Amino acid sequence: MPEFTPKARRRWVMPSLFLVAAVLVGIAVVEGLHWWRHVDEANARVEADFTLLSSSVNATVKVLHVRRGDRVEQGALLASMDTAVAGLDVATLEAEIAKQRANRGHVEAELAQYQREMNDKIATAEASLSLQRRELATWKNRHTIAQSNVDRNKKLASRRTVSARQLDDASDHLLEITSKLRSLETVIQTREKKLQELQSALKKEAVFRARIAAIERDIDKIRVRLRQSRQRLVDMHIRAPIAGIIDEVYVSVGVYVEDGDRAFLLHDPDALWLEARIDESDIRQVAPGQPVTIEFDAYPFEYFQGKVRAVGRATLGSMTNGGKEAADPRLAQRIPVLIDLPEMDKATWPGMRASVNITVR
Repeated sequence: MPEFTPKARRRWVMPSLFLVAAVLVGIAVVEGLHWWRHVDEANARVEADFTLLSSSVNATVKVLHVRRGDRVEQGALLASMDTAVAGLDVATLEAEIAKQRANRGHVEAELAQYQREMNDKIATAEASLSLQRRELATWKNRHTIAQSNVDRNKKLASRRTVSARQLDDASDHLLEITSKLRSLETVIQTREKKLQELQSALKKEAVFRARIAAIERDIDKIRVRLRQSRQRLVDMHIRAPIAGIIDEVYVSVGVYVEDGDRAFLLHDPDALWLEARIDESDIRQVAPGQPVTIEFDAYPFEYFQGKVRAVGRATLGSMTNGGKEAADPRLAQRIPVLIDLPEMDKATWPGMRASVNITVR
């Protein structure tokens, strides 16, 4: 077996050192290129928009239709309250509206009857007045003839062609016709006044219309209360505003809840994203649209491709402290980056951790 002399050892050590140095340089170059082309964050988290549903009425929970962990569709019934009192309120208001409508119908019938009666009376008075006026016109013609006869007899009497008796008879006839004319004129004036009174009385239908308007206002007020009661009846049933997963159920059957009390917490499992907290020294390199390689802690050595959706405009420290000095300096130096998740055949839940590698060059 050959013996390793110092000279032989030097022949093997020197190449080995050069090889190790080359490997280290290669690794340094690869890491440097990676650092130059990528931004890494090992503590990204899956986020979701959580929807907190609250009760909008004061009532007792009667039925729970879902349990924690159930998947529901948009509009699905989650809980029903005891609707006995609210249902009675709606029925009472509907009865009040029906009563007011009946009152309005009664007043409208009275108005229609009043209008018919007054129109009949006015038509009768107008017809009678028209007859009297025609009769007056006839008597005026007779008066003209009688006046002409008297004037003619006066001329003949001055010539002694007719007797004084004939002149007196003609004068008496003229007086009778004149008296009849005055009587007719008086009757016509009386009937004209009566017709005006009837026409004025017809205008009193405004009283009926005022009553109808008052009833309509009452009906409008009741309708507003009825809409509120019906909406309250609808609010007795809590429905899912989105399709999602029930994360928490804060109520139980028989519990009395008040307006604003929380009832359910849910989220849409199809609307998740990653939030990576990037150090401010690297944030200048990150921009929307850049590709992202994602590795979830739950699925090691499996890689998924996402994309930067948006870069935050404030550090996490300023957001959590209302713009004041951050209590945690680490948060003050990090900015949230939102990353869209790809379509995956793996289950993903809010809060899961993942490592992200953002390609920036």
